[in-house]
Amino acid sequence: MRILLCLLVMILWSIMGCSQNPKSLNSKLQFDSWASKPLYQKYGQVSSVKIVYETEKKKLHFVDSRSYTFHHEFCGDFLGYSKALNSFNTENYSGEMDRPFLLANINYYKALDKYALELGPSDRMNAIHLNELYAAVKKEVFFSDNLFLMMSTTHVNSIEDELENSIRLLRPDDVYQGQKYQPISKQRGKGRVRVITDWDSQSADIRPTDIILLKDIPLVFPLVSGVIVTEFQTPLSHVSLLGKNRKIPICAYTKLFDHQEIIALDGEVVSFTVLQDTFILEKTNADLTQKWKSKRLLKLKEDFSVDSLVPIKYVSEKTRYSVGNKAANFGELYRYSETIPFNTPESAFAIPFHFYQQHAQRSGINERIAQLVEKDNLSRSRIEVQQDLEFIRRMILNKELDSILLKDVVAMIKQLGPYTRMRFRSSTNAEDREGFSGAGIYTSKTGEIGNDLKPIDEAIKKVWASLWSFGAFMEREAFNIDHNYVSMGILVHRSFPNEAVNGVAITTNLYRQDYLGFVINAQLGDESVVQPDGTVQCDQFICYPDETVSVYGQQEGGIDIIDFSSLNNGKLVMTLDEIQELANTLELIKKKYLRKHYTQKSYFGFGLDLEFKLDETTRELYIKQMRVFNN
Repeated sequence: MRILLCLLVMILWSIMGCSQNPKSLNSKLQFDSWASKPLYQKYGQVSSVKIVYETEKKKLHFVDSRSYTFHHEFCGDFLGYSKALNSFNTENYSGEMDRPFLLANINYYKALDKYALELGPSDRMNAIHLNELYAAVKKEVFFSDNLFLMMSTTHVNSIEDELENSIRLLRPDDVYQGQKYQPISKQRGKGRVRVITDWDSQSADIRPTDIILLKDIPLVFPLVSGVIVTEFQTPLSHVSLLGKNRKIPICAYTKLFDHQEIIALDGEVVSFTVLQDTFILEKTNADLTQKWKSKRLLKLKEDFSVDSLVPIKYVSEKTRYSVGNKAANFGELYRYSETIPFNTPESAFAIPFHFYQQHAQRSGINERIAQLVEKDNLSRSRIEVQQDLEFIRRMILNKELDSILLKDVVAMIKQLGPYTRMRFRSSTNAEDREGFSGAGIYTSKTGEIGNDLKPIDEAIKKVWASLWSFGAFMEREAFNIDHNYVSMGILVHRSFPNEAVNGVAITTNLYRQDYLGFVINAQLGDESVVQPDGTVQCDQFICYPDETVSVYGQQEGGIDIIDFSSLNNGKLVMTLDEIQELANTLELIKKKYLRKHYTQKSYFGFGLDLEFKLDETTRELYIKQMRVFNN
């Protein structure tokens, strides 16, 4: 009886193994039946099948990727591998010739109608093995004439010269630029569809309850309930960050205006959902009158007692109610830089709320603000609100700056160092905070001692006035922030007239949930990555701290490329050493911040949003801004 049972188990195991372990893919139907979403969801409309190649037996296995999330699970169940995950990773992601398995994915890119073999970002497979794997796959798939090798990691790019000439290469920028759909903020909401064909003439009538369909998003991003745009956006642009912060659906679809059934929804109330591979618009009878209305008016904290300029060494999280969140976070960065190898911009200090309050009283804006906030500004026309705000800003700009403050600012600049050209940056109590990033809604200005074209007093007043810009005011309206309790401080530091690279980093993996990895957007010089020109692409990649700083790190780090800068001839704008240094620095900052502020938060689920630069002359790393990432 026991023998019969054993035979039955062996037969069932064999049958199950065959069904779970085909040796070839003969049709698109078969591929689709085995495919799942890739672990890294870097692009829209991609499906993926895992593969395992036994190096000793020269045998290829296609894996049911719906049943097996990881290669390790399949190798344990079907190929007799019994070691722990750490041993599996060490043995099978190295460049050694005695690897038991070669591991990869086959991705199908719907927009390109192409299949590509792709390695994981930490995989150091040598060229001999990669050539062998590609040849083995090509023999067993129905798309052998449409098979490519995805050049998505820096390692694969480094061995390109050793690959067989018969291997067809697919580069990340080809995939990125070939996509037709991009999920930007995967949310669901309701609103009235507005088709925008002429921004200048139609933007005045845009309401917060609108879902706008347009070709390109302007730099001043309006308060709306959703966006479909034809031009792709970088994941760390102000538009993307604001969409996530507002929790509104946003996507890009290059063929938007080719679909008359979508355009015909103009004026209709719809439910709008953004998913990884598509978006959905459905008519609904929803009531939009309560859109953006919150139950509680949020009164922010202010401290006007600090009535002198504050050198950055005295600025910290504890002073945020007197100098604003940006300056407070910068003070924390300054302290981190004393033990972590990076720089913060020199000659830094803060102008507290006290001086804004003093100027507001002298200019007479408080009465106008009190009148403005009593109105239903979410329902009023954009032009009416803009006119009221413009009047307030003009009152701020027309009032002469206090002469003692101007004298003290000039003296502080001279006292702190040799720099005379300074950057004056908004630092309010209504930005750079958990739950409300306020990305890009306030203004920064440059002022220089002795420069009549960029006078310091005008720079200060323009930053103060930006507290009452239309975008900033409406953003606060959306989150029901009481404008009577909003104040503007200013962070001042030396300006960067020349930079080799500028970029933004998020210290969590936006493309793979609960997994190691930092997302970076980087660009040459001072070409913006947060408000990019629609015709210019920046470097987009995921990098990883190594074991010198992280218990989760990989021995050789790794870089997973999503897109290349359109300004740098298909090469990353930073060297591999610079990227690894950046990743390690970000890891140290993240750990220090978490230990101090969020002892109970998950490491993988938590992210900081940081802006960085490389100095043009020395290429030293500078970090100029830090805030909690609101995803």
